[in-house]
Amino acid sequence: MLPLRKPLAISLFLLLLSIATYGFLKDVSGIPSNWMPNDKVMHLLVFFALTLSFYQAFSRPFWQVLALFALYGALIEVAQATFTSRMGDPLDWFADVAGIILAAAIIRQLPTSWFRRGLA
Repeated sequence: MLPLRKPLAISLFLLLLSIATYGFLKDVSGIPSNWMPNDKVMHLLVFFALTLSFYQAFSRPFWQVLALFALYGALIEVAQATFTSRMGDPLDWFADVAGIILAAAIIRQLPTSWFRRGLA
């Protein structure tokens, strides 16, 4: 991940969010079950990427990012159980939160200039 100009960082985040939402709500009944070896790892990686891209685009305090994406993860699980043939799984939500926390740990190690609001 490199320091991105703000419009590019926002565009990247919105693209990732759109892909993630589509992927989480897509009907997977036709996909072979061995295609994705570990659903929890996928949740962790998706929320890791979303958190990194969001933080670079918007540079918010960590508690706001954690609350926002934890809520998004919970809503995805409810939507899966309500509107798709998939089941909502509380362990998926824990994997989501783990991805958020892992991203925060990485962000703390990166140069703060990568997350400045002034990168226009």
